[in-house]
Amino acid sequence: MLTKPNPSSTTLYCSPDEMESHAVRFIMAEKSIESEIFNLKIDEMPEEILELNPCQSLPTLFDRGMVLYDTSVVTEYLDERFPFPPLLPVDPIDKAEKRLLIFRFTRAPGCWYELVSTIENGNKKEAEKAKKILKSSLIELIPLFAYKPYFKSDEMTIVDTCLAPLLWRLKKLGIDLGPKARPIHDYASRLFSKDSFQESLTDCEKEYN
Repeated sequence: MLTKPNPSSTTLYCSPDEMESHAVRFIMAEKSIESEIFNLKIDEMPEEILELNPCQSLPTLFDRGMVLYDTSVVTEYLDERFPFPPLLPVDPIDKAEKRLLIFRFTRAPGCWYELVSTIENGNKKEAEKAKKILKSSLIELIPLFAYKPYFKSDEMTIVDTCLAPLLWRLKKLGIDLGPKARPIHDYASRLFSKDSFQESLTDCEKEYN
């Protein structure tokens, strides 16, 4: 069990191999946030942090005396607390669209993150079904990956920080999108080549791709 967190520092408690934690680490690296990052299991967190997180989940952020634990809450808080570079647009319509995309990919029933969890943790039949759905869903959106340098955007947004961890894991998941998915491969390469993305990788994640 870790000791009580430093109240003057930004502290992230996260999983070394889960996509939600990877997305938050990517954001923190992109914004060059000075912080303490602990990659651990949920039962290794300080007791006072666990008590303030009723969901008992990772990632969990401690900052300014607050404990934040929903991934979307954490990512948007970090974007507002550390505004450069901005990862959500100022325009309310554009911002709402990005929030919907994040919900669609990471939290909606049957979302891509849920499919990955099923591939990794479900039985063989469930995993194969989830793998086919994820592959076809990605291929279906090839035109959107080709549309702009980032996902429906000229600049990187939180949407990209959520997609990058998933795309990084495709090889580990046994998903080959094939040559027709070149726009997705090019998009992924742009994200993977960023110093901040490489910095966000844990030792075990470096072995995925």
